[in-house]
Amino acid sequence: MNRTLIALALGIITALGLTGCGVQQQAVTHDEIMSQLPDKTKASLERSNDPKEIDKEFRKRFEATQKTAHNIVQQDGDTITVKHQLGTTVMPKEHKRIVVIRAEDPMIALDEPFIAASYNDKSYLYKDLVARNVQHISINDETKSINYEQVQALKPDLIIMRDSYGQGAYDALSKIAPTITVNVNKEEVALLSIAYALGVPEKGEMRLKAYYDHAKQIRIALADHMNSETTAVLRILNKEIRLYSYLRSDMTSFMAELLNIKPADMVLESELNASNHAISLERLPDLDAGYLVVTAGYGSTSSNNSNIAMERLTNMEKDDLWKNLTAVKEKHVLLVDSSLWLAHGIIAKELAMDDLYNAWGK
Repeated sequence: MNRTLIALALGIITALGLTGCGVQQQAVTHDEIMSQLPDKTKASLERSNDPKEIDKEFRKRFEATQKTAHNIVQQDGDTITVKHQLGTTVMPKEHKRIVVIRAEDPMIALDEPFIAASYNDKSYLYKDLVARNVQHISINDETKSINYEQVQALKPDLIIMRDSYGQGAYDALSKIAPTITVNVNKEEVALLSIAYALGVPEKGEMRLKAYYDHAKQIRIALADHMNSETTAVLRILNKEIRLYSYLRSDMTSFMAELLNIKPADMVLESELNASNHAISLERLPDLDAGYLVVTAGYGSTSSNNSNIAMERLTNMEKDDLWKNLTAVKEKHVLLVDSSLWLAHGIIAKELAMDDLYNAWGK
């Protein structure tokens, strides 16, 4: 590499404030990485894509999800009690005016009615929400602040809230109406927990099985077309580049757990660090993935300027460090929508699976 390109690369690294603290500065061998991985991760890497084996795997996953959801939602006669992260809620016997706080995906997946939520036209659920005449309520996701007066004016008889909004929001909403919280990052448990809480267990279980069927078909197609080649997911932000880990990331774990997509060594290397997964441009040549998923930006609910992230990606694409990546040379780079891929819910994950299938499964 000539001095001009080296200077350019170092300049970009400095400008982005990249420290490489998510993976090591120097490449390590495959054997060194494998020797440090926990047994659970090693076992995950050895799974089969045979249809019968997939059925067994998903059956166990379904049963485990059922068990977890039943621990959260318990029924005693006519009384349904939800024990969630922020408290315990006895469900109202009637709930016809449900307000949803960032748990719209599982509600739409269940085809259950609700009267209000917060959304904008960047959301992958926007058309569904408009078609359902769901009223808009004001939420600031950066500060986790909710317009409680607006919620109260809607006279809800039940509120379903994403638990990341915290204890203060839960306490305030509980004064308006019975409130349950869900961890939407755990999409399958969230779906069944809501279904059990609303008294529609069969609907929830059927929808979850349909989700697994969808994953199975795409998994088989990707295995047939990608020939066990490895994959990595990069996210370009204003001041750093993130390489997502194999099983630790809520954003990409579905690729490993459901689709059995194999990770590049550098992805497994990041699995060993539970904190930051920022990488430096100087480590890019070590990213030997045959396929690459790339997203730039902050999602549909963030006020951060995603245009800057896209600009940085455009500049990176002109650099030889980028052009020489295996996935780039093979034209196996998939640019995906951050507002979808950063979202949580089985609909979001199904659409992300479709992105992968449409790019590499046909």
